[in-house]
Parts: sequence; structure tokens; C-alpha cells
Amino acid sequence: MAASDWIVLATVISACATVAIAVLTVFLVSENRKLRNVGKEPRVIAYLIPHPDGNGAVNMAFANVGMGLATDVSFSFDCDAEDFNSHHVLMTAHDSAAPIDALPAGERIVVLFGIGFELFGNVGQKQIGPLKPFNVKIDFSNIDGAQGSTSSSIDIRQFEGLPGMTNKPALLKIHDTLKSMDKRFEVLAKASNKFVKFVDVSSLENQAREARRSDPPKRASRKASE
Repeated sequence: MAASDWIVLATVISACATVAIAVLTVFLVSENRKLRNVGKEPRVIAYLIPHPDGNGAVNMAFANVGMGLATDVSFSFDCDAEDFNSHHVLMTAHDSAAPIDALPAGERIVVLFGIGFELFGNVGQKQIGPLKPFNVKIDFSNIDGAQGSTSSSIDIRQFEGLPGMTNKPALLKIHDTLKSMDKRFEVLAKASNKFVKFVDVSSLENQAREARRSDPPKRASRKASE
């Protein structure tokens, strides 16, 4: 090849390399921009977790699993209100509640949602079945004010079969037992009223104990006293 041909080839290769570097630079800039956006984008979700004390309670957690700060966090339930009431759900969403100011990345807020055996339908003396699945909609904003939202599907049956979730806590069982004993003592107290009017009149000479009814003395009428 002539020298001029080598010069043309080198020029073409240099131009192609320049174009490739330019394309790669644009790609890197785009990726860096995406990484910066991801680094400040929050993502708040809701889920149920058993109470750490193992007392049968169930908590609801609102966790920011994104990389950025979440602000103005608010939530609402898409649920059957009557079903919530019948299962004694302790947590409710109020339209008048102010939004949560800030929820940093990796942080969460945990609140009491309900009692396990009641959420599974063991309410009073009857079984009404587990709480129906429901959705939690969460609205939030990032640090720049851009709004976002998520929807979490919640089903209490995810804990079905776990020990302690459907049984009454030990303290509640003790409470029920003491309440039952209190009723029995009340019956005994009423029955003992039959015997308080008798006094022991036995003497040393008696071979058997004797009791005599001791009615309180009647008040003398006013006419008799006069």
C-alpha cells in the first residue's frame, strides 16, 4: 500500500475512534444522570410483621426501600370497613391526619395493626374467618418535590400456620381464667349469705354442734316507744 493509503486508513480509524468515544461519553453521561436520579428517588411500601415481643400482635410497617428521602408521606386503605371493624383492626387511616414530614432512605415506621387471633377470625365465641385482603396506597414526594405513589397488597393469611399467630397470648388466657374465677367467687359469696344469720350456740356438754338463726332485732315502732 502506498503511503497515501496508509494515511487515509489512519484517518478513518481515528474518525471511528472519535465517534465511538463520543457515543460512549454520551452513554456514560446518561447513566450518571440516571444514577443520580435513583440516588434521590424514594420508594415507600407497606407490609405486616409479627410483633417482636411474640405476644401475638401484628404490626404494620411503612418502609422507605428507595435511595432518597421521602417527604409528605400519606397513606389510605382500600378495604372493607365492616370487615376491619369485625376483626378489631386497631389501625385506621384518617383523611384529617397530617402527612409524615420525612422518612429517610432505609428507615421505617412501625405501628400496631391488630391482634393475631382476632385478625384470623377468632373473635369472641365464634369464628368469622380471616381478614379479607386489602390494599394500602402510599403517596410521597422526593426532595425536589416530584410526587410518587405505590400500592401494597396485604393478606393476613401469609402468617397462617405460624406458631403464636392464631393463639391467644398467655396474659390474655390468664385474664380470662381470673375473670372466670371471679364469677365463681361471686356465686360463693351469694351462697354464703344463707349461713351468716346463724350463730354457734354449742356448749361443751353438746355432743354435736348446734346453730341457731340470729335475725337482727326488729326496730320498735314509734307508737310502741311512746
